[in-house]
Amino acid sequence: MALNPSPQRQSVVTFPTPNVNDILFFESVDAEQVGTEIPEYGSKHPDSVKWPNHRLVHVEAADPKQQNRYYRYYYAADQLDQDNDNWSHTEADIGGTKFDAVARDYVVRRSEFNPELPAMGATMPDVPVDKFPSTARVDELDRNYTDTYVLAQRKQIPINDKVLNGLYVIEQRVYVKKVPMYRLDYDEFFSNTNYTKQTLMYATERVAVNGVSYPISDLAKDPNSDYWKLTSGGILRTMQQLSDNWYAVTKQQVVNTVAGASFGYTTSVNYSFPPVLGGIYFDLWEKRSGAMTYSPRVTYSKGAYRGPCKALVSVSWSHNDNGVAAVQKAMQPESIAVSTPYFNLSVRETLHGPVTISVTNGNQDEIYVYTAGKYNFDATNYEDWPSSIIVSSTVKKFRGGWLKETTTVFPPPT
Repeated sequence: MALNPSPQRQSVVTFPTPNVNDILFFESVDAEQVGTEIPEYGSKHPDSVKWPNHRLVHVEAADPKQQNRYYRYYYAADQLDQDNDNWSHTEADIGGTKFDAVARDYVVRRSEFNPELPAMGATMPDVPVDKFPSTARVDELDRNYTDTYVLAQRKQIPINDKVLNGLYVIEQRVYVKKVPMYRLDYDEFFSNTNYTKQTLMYATERVAVNGVSYPISDLAKDPNSDYWKLTSGGILRTMQQLSDNWYAVTKQQVVNTVAGASFGYTTSVNYSFPPVLGGIYFDLWEKRSGAMTYSPRVTYSKGAYRGPCKALVSVSWSHNDNGVAAVQKAMQPESIAVSTPYFNLSVRETLHGPVTISVTNGNQDEIYVYTAGKYNFDATNYEDWPSSIIVSSTVKKFRGGWLKETTTVFPPPT
């Protein structure tokens, strides 16, 4: 295709991409008409109105037999819109782990090439629009986020084209789809499902620790950082370095505190409940001689029990040692004994309230002078069977935190 024919310049145009604005062309130049001095590579086309973005990339003799007269000046668009047609689906291997990826090859002027830009971990341009849709997700904390492609690998590719090689380089950039990988495991102990989440992170990506932001590469060198400690929510983070600049950070739910880090179950244990005193009575007995005497009589509201009892075992996990539950004192029955010339009272060990035994012989006794007295007995620590009693509570190390187990016993039905 000939454009702008003139005695000194004739153009031949090609289209490297389907975009008509991305034009690579050469012009046949007559040195006798424009001069023998060849412009510097990278200089702009003299027709800045028609070719505002094109630069000289290569010059060669059009006719080897007439090397000093006819030349071909090659021009290429300096700012090609390369993203529209520059992509291919592939896989990237980072530390032995494969990720879905998109590869893009960019032609960049040597003078403007910067191996640090775009930065590793940078988000891939969303061009063509909607060609690489991100996936909206909800994470384990019900927060919304979006999967993105980030720059993971880059390398230069030789240009086997003498036209472009003088002024341009090709850099291949591989963008991986940064998708957190989840694993779910059933926790038989707590009867919950725990998650494990692995996230790909570049060295410069930052995370917050106690309100301060740090690059993950710094935390990777600090095993004592709070970032790697077990949290009160039962989360433990670990890290594996995949390459010089890539890390796999694993967030493991050691204990699912969201679903509940406690449970209880009913069982039976052998336990003893002492008898409970009902009352003490004195029955009047008349002798054949006509004399009167009193004989004590004891009743019990509950008899002694020893055997299987219903028990509730409560188990709970916590990040810190909160100590054991207060174990209640065991029931301590006590006996009652009173001995007088008139009667002997003996009550076996029972639970009871305060007991007072009052004694008097009046004025008619033929043997003993008038005597009156009181025998007081304090209440036992329990006056009756408690509705429940905590009989044991233990705390031990468990999954980086503390496991408390408390047993509560209930009395038998009466």
